[in-house]
Parts: sequence; structure tokens; C-alpha cells
Amino acid sequence: MRRLEVLTVLLLFASLCATAETVKFSWVKIRRHKGEHNRVLVDKEGDLRFDDDARKLTFSSDAGDHVAIAYDDITKVVFDQTTRMRGGPVAYLSVPGIIAAGQHINFYWFYVEYKNGDRTDPVLFDVPKGSSEKVIAKARDLFGSRVTVADLPETGEEIDPKTLADFKSKHTFAADREDHPLPEVKPDKATVVVVCPALEARFSGRGNQFKLHATDRVVAVNREGTYSFAYLDPGTYKLASQSENANGFEIKLEAGKEYYFLQEIFQGKWKAQSGLSRNSPELVMYELDGAYYSDWRRKSD
Repeated sequence: MRRLEVLTVLLLFASLCATAETVKFSWVKIRRHKGEHNRVLVDKEGDLRFDDDARKLTFSSDAGDHVAIAYDDITKVVFDQTTRMRGGPVAYLSVPGIIAAGQHINFYWFYVEYKNGDRTDPVLFDVPKGSSEKVIAKARDLFGSRVTVADLPETGEEIDPKTLADFKSKHTFAADREDHPLPEVKPDKATVVVVCPALEARFSGRGNQFKLHATDRVVAVNREGTYSFAYLDPGTYKLASQSENANGFEIKLEAGKEYYFLQEIFQGKWKAQSGLSRNSPELVMYELDGAYYSDWRRKSD
């Protein structure tokens, strides 16, 4: 009988070991602040692991980035799909690169909130398209109702810039590196928050202006690595991001609600082009935390 009990315990232990696994995903990027006193966001590539045995989500890179989060400390997970330019600005430093940089790729942001002592901290990963389904499935299996996959209906379409009533408007611009105001909810207005993520840290606050139109007027102006927000009357608007091109969609805005957008940058034949996407509050506010406030003014006509 004693031998049978020992055998049963060993079989049970072996079964538990078999179910615990470590799943690794390579080519994942962590998006983090450049330094303790530098809010600019940079990407570092490394390996993302789901360690079921230790019950931890970990990330490590050759640059020395290391994150280890206990499964039980994770309070929220959001996956949000966006479109981005392949290769970033470095890709178009040569003529062949211009062709490569024009290719757009879809990928998922993997946003995680977790308990860190007395506070809650966020971390953001960029998951390659080829791994996204497996990462989402693994997260859902582990975290259940804590996982949300953003599914917003608005899709940016190309618009002739000349059809925008305010497309010729001119604006002054400065990236405010001191103040960092945050949007607020106003009961009689719709709050529109828009961030133009920098493709590389050194480009923050520089380059082309990216204007956000709300039907007949410009309501926000950004450059790479800056953010803006506006308070609009409720109603249906054609929102469009304009640079060399214009891209946008129609959307109904309601009073007392917040709406979050990204102005993604793509390289055109000679100049930067803009795409507009509606995204989750978590993703946009994470990007906003790593961007400078856009202090823009309309020039007198």
C-alpha cells in the first residue's frame, strides 16, 4: 500500500510538471521611457516569456532591460492593433530604403497593468503580427476576464486634402518640455485626445506638422513625439489627420465622453504621410505620458 501511495504522488507531481511550461516569444519590443528623467519613449527588442512554473511574465533584452511580473499581480491586459511604418526613419536614409519604408505592417500592442507595492504600474510591449494570436490566446488562458482586445470600428481612409475646408491653415508650433497638461472630462463637450508617436527618440517635436481636422477646422496640431487635446461640441464629425496627405473617418462624438487617437507616420515618396486611428485609452495615454505637449497657435489669415 505504501508503495502505491508513493507512486500516486509521483504521478501527480509529474502531471503538474507537464502542465507547467515556459513559452518564449522572440522579436518582441518593450516600449519604455528613455531614462528616469527623460519621458521620451524608445523601443528595445528582446524575449517575452510566460513562465507558468514560476507564474511570472518576464521580458529581457540584450540592452539590459528586464521585467518580471507575477501573474497574480496583473490587474489589466489590453491588446490593441495599429498600423506602423516598417523600419522607422532609418529605413529611408537611402533610396532603396524609401521603398521599404513605404510598407505598412499591422501589429499588436500588449499593454499590462500590474500591482507594484502600493501603486499600479503599466508596461507596453510590441508583439509581431506572426506571434500575436498565440500571445493573445496565452494571455486569455492565464488572465481570463482581465484581458481586453480592442475592437474599435473606425478605419482610416485616404482623403483628398484639398477637400478639407481648413487645409491651407498655417500654425506656429513648439514642443513644451516643461508642462505636461492632461485632458479632462467635460459634461457638455466631447474630449478628443490625439498623440503623434515619435518613430525615434531624436525626432521628438521635430519634422512635419500633422494637423487634426474636425470637419471644417483644425482642432489640434502635432509633430513627432507630441500630443494635443481638444473639447468639441457633440455631433458627427469628419476627423482627418493632414500632412502631405490626409487620412481619416467619420465619427459621432458624445458629450461627457473621451475619444483617443494616434497619428501614425508613414514615409511617402518624399515627405512624411499621416494615418489616423482610434485606439484604446490605455495605449494612447501610455504614448501621451512619453510625449511632449504641443503648444500650437493658428497664424492669423
